[in-house]
Parts: sequence; C-alpha cells; structure tokens
Amino acid sequence: MFVIVWTFPLVWLMICHPCLAQESNRSIDITNVQCIIYNISMLNCTWDTTKEVPEGSQFIVHFKQDEHAKACYLYIQKKQKEHFKCHFQQVEIKYKELQKINISVNGSSKDYKMNTYSELFNPFSIEKLNPPVNVSLSLSANNIILTWEQPPTEYNFSKKCFNYEIKDSNGVKSLRSFTGNESISVISPRADTSIMAFQVRVNGHSRCRNPGIWSDWSVVYLKQNHIPQYVGPVVASVIITLILVISFFLCKRFQIKDTLFPPIPDPKKPFIGLFQSHNKDFKEWIGGDAFTETTEQEETVTMKVE
Repeated sequence: MFVIVWTFPLVWLMICHPCLAQESNRSIDITNVQCIIYNISMLNCTWDTTKEVPEGSQFIVHFKQDEHAKACYLYIQKKQKEHFKCHFQQVEIKYKELQKINISVNGSSKDYKMNTYSELFNPFSIEKLNPPVNVSLSLSANNIILTWEQPPTEYNFSKKCFNYEIKDSNGVKSLRSFTGNESISVISPRADTSIMAFQVRVNGHSRCRNPGIWSDWSVVYLKQNHIPQYVGPVVASVIITLILVISFFLCKRFQIKDTLFPPIPDPKKPFIGLFQSHNKDFKEWIGGDAFTETTEQEETVTMKVE
C-alpha cells in the first residue's frame, strides 16, 4: 500500500512534466515596468519582456485611480524584446488623498502566453515636475541675483514643498529650498566673464511629499559689458600711437614745423657787406642819404610832439 501511494505522484510527474516545461517555454513575463507623470497630466509607461515578442502581438496598459480609469493600446509591428512604451494623454491624477495609481500591463500573442503585470505607484514618486518658470538674472554692484518662480502643478503646495538645484557656468551645483517669507532667489558673486549662464531645476521636498523625478533644466543667460583688465593699457597705447602718426603727417603736409619752430637767423651773413665792401662804414652800407633823411624826419616829428 505504501509503494502504491508514492508511485502515483511519480507517474503523474513523469507524464505532466514535459507539458509543464513546454508551457513555461511558451510564456513571456513582463518586467521592468516604469511610469512617469509629466507636464501635469501626461503619463508614460515603459517595460521589457523576458523573451522576444513576435510581430502581431498586442499590449494593453490599464491606468486606474479611485473611479478614474484609462487604457492604452500598443501593437507590435516587428519582433521586439525591450523598450516597449505606452502614452496616456490628459490623465486625471489625484494627489491630495495620496491614492496610489494601479498600473497593469496585459499582453496577447498567437505564439506565447503573456503573464499579466500589476503594480501600485505613489503619484508623487513618479512625478516629473515642469522646470521653474520666469527665471531671470540681474546685476548689482558686486553680485548676480538669480530669481525664478515655482512651476505650475495640479496641487497648491507652498514654496517649502519644493527643492531646487542650481548650476553655474563652471558646473558647480548647489541645493536650495525656501520657507516662510523668503524670496525665491539666489545671490552669487559677480563673475569676471562677459557671458554668465545659470541653470535651475526642481523636485519635490520630503517636508510635504515623496521626492519624485528631477525636472529638466531651466537655462538663463546674461551678457554683461565686461572689459578685461589688459584692454585699457592696450587701447591707450593704440590711441597715443595714432595721435603721433597723424601729427607727423600733418606737419609734413602743411609745414607746421617751420611755423611753430622758425629757424634762428645767422647774424654773420647779413653783415658780410658791412665789413668787406664798406670798410665798416655803417652809414654808407645802408645808404647814407636815406639814413640822413630818415633821421631828420624823426627829429622833426619829435620837435612837433614837444
């Protein structure tokens, strides 16, 4: 009797094992399901499979939260094993009640059995916020002031519920969060560059919710009229050189040199005749009659004046 009891299960396994193995070989598991909420009401889900899915297969992704449900259909055009993707538009997602989202992925194939995958997601954990808005840069005497506003969301959270990452032109990153009456801004020392760039992105803060996925970067540029220190002396040297060159050509063209600096007369040449031809007779050298007439006229004028 004991032998009969043990013999029956062994015989059953011998008969059914090939069928079980064959069924396992003809089934496909859905793995690595990942979903992301973005742009407030959009939902993307991706997944892989354990085996290559044949052409003509179909997947259905079901979204359900409370009473709200939607379905996304994906038809396989060619053999594929990974990077399957389904996109939902205008999904109504509730955050305040912290109701989880149920995502299930079903598949059908003429050659394989698709095993259903189902998972619950916290909506905050899979949310990718929009980038910060109205990002701007302004300059003070010695500092740069970076300001922005928190992104639009489906819920109305205060500023303390967001965490920001700032990256400057040198790739240096810093984390900031704000509370109370703080303005959403960062003050940084003014850089010695002509163009400055800053990037800001946002995520949820653990004060209020589960952190999600970092947003894309918001980028802002500021061009300042910056003159490097070495430019001043170079410009001054060029200006002085130009002034000297222009002055030189003007002097050559209009003989300004002779006007500004007339030649000093040589007294030897005008008095050569006095000593050689007139034997030092000054009256004869300049013309005696003329000299006498001029002297008399001067005396006459002098008499009348007295």
